[in-house]
Amino acid sequence: MNVAAHASYLQNLSSRAGEHRTFSWSDGRFDVARRGYTEFVEGAIRSSSHLIMATLEGGAARHRYVTDCGYSYDGIDAAGCASLLPAHTERRLRLEAVSWRWASIAISPDRFRELTDGATIRAFSTREDPFLVSLLGQLAWYQEQDGKLDITYVDAMSLALVQHLRLRYGNENAPIVSLPGKLPSWGIRRIREYVEAQLPGEIRVAVLANILGLSEGHFHRAFRATIGRTPLQFINELRVQKAIQIMGERPTSVTELALSVGFSSPTHFARVFHKVVGCFPSEYRPH
Repeated sequence: MNVAAHASYLQNLSSRAGEHRTFSWSDGRFDVARRGYTEFVEGAIRSSSHLIMATLEGGAARHRYVTDCGYSYDGIDAAGCASLLPAHTERRLRLEAVSWRWASIAISPDRFRELTDGATIRAFSTREDPFLVSLLGQLAWYQEQDGKLDITYVDAMSLALVQHLRLRYGNENAPIVSLPGKLPSWGIRRIREYVEAQLPGEIRVAVLANILGLSEGHFHRAFRATIGRTPLQFINELRVQKAIQIMGERPTSVTELALSVGFSSPTHFARVFHKVVGCFPSEYRPH
């Protein structure tokens, strides 16, 4: 992803938000911002990536815009609304009496195509979509808590987001969903061996899919159908198992332990550990 090209997508607005946090990775970027009351904002937004946006809090008394892909809107903008602006598509807008908190996730066209298995996703604007708003809200919460996002978690959320788009906004003439086959036992074994060998390094679900010669979407569905857990849950369980092994071998701090099994944030590690084991690392006593 051309991060610099995407980062400029807000430059053509008449004013900027007062609070703005970002997190970028190789094929995407997450933004969350808060704007205090502003009488009006106008200009245009355009990104080199597919842009999914949501109003998390507040809104605007009036939001008028037209886009290159044919959408136009003139009405209120309230919390719970989401939009998909395709890559290289411009939205010319004017906001009146706006005070809000918004979030967006940008996904490069190549990555988007890979996650959707090439399916066509219809653009949409100012739609009530609780799932998208909740997902972006969770990313915003984690970023605020930890100062950054875990890349494996981002991968999983990106896949969930795109699969939701595929089901809700995909080609109406295409089948909504196909039943995935299950992975062979040797496939699960190979994935386990790879993940264990990579700890504490970065683990991307796309790489796991490639090991078995599958698209990421197909791999995710087949993996879950096989073992009843998502790839992210599986990876985190192996990370926690490794952490427990280390705790039984030597005294270590939570921060050191988190880094040694692939978590960039000790607080995120503690939350995952609690979810898997039922207690926090500081409370755990090796048997």
